[in-house]
Amino acid sequence: MSNRSPLLNVIFQSLNKVTKNILRDFGEIENLQVSPNSLEQFVLKTEKKISTSLLEDLTKSRPEWGIRLNNDHNYVKDKYYWIVDTLNGRFNFLHGLPHFAISVAVELNNEILSSVIFDPIRDEFYFAEKGKGSFQNDRRIRVSNRKILKSCVFSICEENTFDEEYSILNSYEKINVLSYQSSSVIRSFGSSALSFAWLASGKIDCLLVNKLKKNQIACGELIIKEAGGYLTNLKYINAYGSQGGLLIGANPILHKEILKKINNKDLNY
Repeated sequence: MSNRSPLLNVIFQSLNKVTKNILRDFGEIENLQVSPNSLEQFVLKTEKKISTSLLEDLTKSRPEWGIRLNNDHNYVKDKYYWIVDTLNGRFNFLHGLPHFAISVAVELNNEILSSVIFDPIRDEFYFAEKGKGSFQNDRRIRVSNRKILKSCVFSICEENTFDEEYSILNSYEKINVLSYQSSSVIRSFGSSALSFAWLASGKIDCLLVNKLKKNQIACGELIIKEAGGYLTNLKYINAYGSQGGLLIGANPILHKEILKKINNKDLNY
């Protein structure tokens, strides 16, 4: 693969090691004639195997580094951290839908320095290191170059409930208006990590995600930034430095236009 540092090699090797098990378990989902509770337990075991394998390998390679999980906002200055999202697109996996990912990022002083998103179904690695660009396997990737919203593909993803101020549900009418007025389409794929990767590689043009955990955001911001895009909240604060809520991703021109329209209370319906 292009532009692979020793650190990226460690991450790739750790992810490749779990590929066989996750694909085997995913193949078993369709064959399991069990209750929903039993299926849930099966997926929990899969997640546990992935997490255990990754953390063992990553910790072994850099024993002095810490681990950050979920919404952990605490960190020790000048200490490196591994950030792992074990099974992004879990609901898809649970229902036998082949669209999910595993991600690993590296953080120092609350900044993401390296990020990898792995799609085991398609055997695609999306990765970036600060200042070195974004890649899909051996190919350099960039966000789409569309300059107007017409014919754009919007992707939306909301992980949790719909009860906060900046829920996608609360902004959904405006998003629909943007889509309708610009002849765009809205798609919901069920994996925020792969939506980050697809935005960075130009497969989709605009991304709206809501209430992600910190470890879910970690994988996306650097890859999108190094691909020439933005990922921020409605106040233009970078995603990883925000406190959750609605995040908007796009190339610089579309990003500015979308935030302007969503923040505009006088948008015509």
